[in-house]
Amino acid sequence: MNNEQTKRVVAYYQRMAADYDKEYQVPFFEEIYDKITWHYIEAYLPRGGVVLDAGGGTGKWSIPIAKKGLKVVLFDISQDMLNVASTKVEEKGLEDNVSFRQGDICSLPFADSTFDFVLAEGDPISYCSNPNSAVKELGRVLKSNCYLSAGVDSLYPVLRRMLNQPDVDFDQFHKVYRERRFLAKNWGFQCWAFTPKDLRRLFSKHGFRVVKIAGKSVMFTSRPETEAVFKDSTRIQKVLDIELKFCETPNIVGYGGHLHIVAQKKA
Repeated sequence: MNNEQTKRVVAYYQRMAADYDKEYQVPFFEEIYDKITWHYIEAYLPRGGVVLDAGGGTGKWSIPIAKKGLKVVLFDISQDMLNVASTKVEEKGLEDNVSFRQGDICSLPFADSTFDFVLAEGDPISYCSNPNSAVKELGRVLKSNCYLSAGVDSLYPVLRRMLNQPDVDFDQFHKVYRERRFLAKNWGFQCWAFTPKDLRRLFSKHGFRVVKIAGKSVMFTSRPETEAVFKDSTRIQKVLDIELKFCETPNIVGYGGHLHIVAQKKA
């Protein structure tokens, strides 16, 4: 783990680990985004077995998965994030269900066909040094006919944000489009971004059957003028229902700020 990308990612999470969860404890994530994500995780979890939560960070998804009685290996590149996760797991009394490993998803320290389900949520495929290597490795450690659920950065919203800047750099815009990679300035590292077609091609290349690709979110946009939605639980549910109805629609999936893929490893 000595390449520059990895060093920058590790440094970012070292700075952020203690307060990382707070950044996402806001209504949009808790009431909309996270519920869409869980929708595409829970439905594909096995009834028993071992789950790999790759890039699992502070245990956001390991904890609800472990609560369902599954064994979880929480794997992350940042030991600082794993330390936070360990504390949370202990507080929930789930130590018997969750174990921890530190490392890079581009080179997983597990045997072939170890896991009954693989999760890569929170964009580890976008943040790693090589998405091809990461997806190949995630597929290698997953058992045949089992499912993977993963989230990545979506290319078109990145380009839209760039184009809407008052000092737009058109050369940089086209560079990001060609290379499918952009700099997250506040974080200090590069991120890979994908179109739905890119994502389908990547997983198909590595022996997966793509089951679903969804955008998160494709209709609702969290802005100051839309915050009123979160004062009314009935309206929140209606927004969520709309998102789940439209988020797989092929011609608007790419509008999502993130893409979520569910794929099955072929026999």
